[in-house]
Amino acid sequence: MTKWFCAMALAVLSVDAAQAADVCKAIALRDVAAIESPSSMLAKGQYDTAVTQYRVETATGDDSICSHGGYCYPMHVTIGGKRVEALRLTNCKPGTKAYAFEEGMKTYELDVIRSAVPARDLRYDDLDNKLLSMGLCSACAGNVAMMYLERPQSKCAAVTRKALEGDPAALEALQGDPGFCTYRR
Repeated sequence: MTKWFCAMALAVLSVDAAQAADVCKAIALRDVAAIESPSSMLAKGQYDTAVTQYRVETATGDDSICSHGGYCYPMHVTIGGKRVEALRLTNCKPGTKAYAFEEGMKTYELDVIRSAVPARDLRYDDLDNKLLSMGLCSACAGNVAMMYLERPQSKCAAVTRKALEGDPAALEALQGDPGFCTYRR
């Protein structure tokens, strides 16, 4: 149990808050269309999940958020000549450092407001991000994190503990997407 706690603490403490963005979400304050596909709408009250980026167009100041595997949506829209808030981040905020991802656009990672996220979700997201930083593929990291947290007595959890403690053979096994780490409900 002590080794498990130490491994989990190591995983949580070595993840940068700005990385833990898949847990971020925004709520639509009004119906809002995706930038890339106006037919894809978020309805008022609907959440956009797995938000990973906050973007600002340098020429106009128009801001938007983008989701992992999803679309980008404007944070503000113009209604009756007035700029009004369309989306609001609920548990994250834009980071302070911008990077150039596209020309004419400043892109910011998101910082999690940890007090606004349930502890269970933070544990999963922190571990998932730690596993990604260790070289696991996205789906692999998600499977391993779920197995580690939901089935701590499993072979996958045992190998994961060893990898988190620095065992290179265990890490190599996890990077190979082993079948014993496929999470099934």
